[in-house]
Amino acid sequence: MNKDLQAIVRVLPFVRSVAARRASAALRVRALLRNLAGTGRRLARLRRDVSELLRIDPLFVARDAAGFRRGEDHARLHDQLAQHMQMLEAGGGRMRLRRFCLCCNETTPMRMDLEASWEDVEGNRSPNWRERLVCGHCGMNSRQRLMAKLVQQAARERTGASIYLMEQVTPIFDWVRRLPGADVQGSEYLGYAYRGGDRVAGLRHEDVMALSHGDASFDVIVSNDVLEHIPDPAAAFRECFRVLRPGGVVLATFPFHADRPATVVRARLAHDAVEHLHPPHYHGNPVSADGSLVFQDFGWDLLDVMRQAGFADAACEVYMNDAYGHLGAGLLVFRLCK
Repeated sequence: MNKDLQAIVRVLPFVRSVAARRASAALRVRALLRNLAGTGRRLARLRRDVSELLRIDPLFVARDAAGFRRGEDHARLHDQLAQHMQMLEAGGGRMRLRRFCLCCNETTPMRMDLEASWEDVEGNRSPNWRERLVCGHCGMNSRQRLMAKLVQQAARERTGASIYLMEQVTPIFDWVRRLPGADVQGSEYLGYAYRGGDRVAGLRHEDVMALSHGDASFDVIVSNDVLEHIPDPAAAFRECFRVLRPGGVVLATFPFHADRPATVVRARLAHDAVEHLHPPHYHGNPVSADGSLVFQDFGWDLLDVMRQAGFADAACEVYMNDAYGHLGAGLLVFRLCK
């Protein structure tokens, strides 16, 4: 045996030992990665389960203007608004904070600014807390994050809940669509040229004053800032009542003027044309660059319209929680029960 071969034979056990240790280490690394992946999935499931168990309730519920004033005073909403305003002013009209996002199920960065704010007759600026306090992860504002959680709570109370949203191209629709076990449908208003139920570029067209859905089709109906753009809200509420199942619920948000006893009609349809009674005002529309015309500035008489449509109970729920990034003068959600 030559010297080179003798040297190879001498080191062969050592090489085998190193190779065996490397193979063992690789196996351990792979096992660790599998365990970490499993842990990540378990943590995600745990976070989801905790989120589903978490329940939020309103600060108070009002069924008329007097009840709203009592609740407002008891909850000291004006004091909390003043504190939040101080935070915003300290940042020069911009604010970044970390709060627990009910949609992301974790603490996330949220940002607030003075965009879409307005001034009163005395020149005092009012920030748009419901629209402009936005989660940096899911992109949903305070109003949307609150509604998503309320829809989740309503769906959890009904096995295989059937849910209809008056929207289809928004982050909240995508979020609700992922609720386990729920049957979720959405739609957009695409113009008078279409019939209810028509599909256009993957979107379903519906006019909420004349829905194409059958009677008693849904357990939960969700309306996020839609009803102020409807020429005849009474017709829309009657249609919601018709397509809602007994025991079902409508959850609705819209700009509401709690200081007004009566709704101001800004525009109306007359002879198939829009008649403006006040200077036209538009909100953003995800399916139209022209925006959506505001037909109504709602006041407290709207609850009577809801009840006349058949709903056994119609109430205004007021939410405020600093921990979830629900700041300002309270988030209003209208709950209609059949």
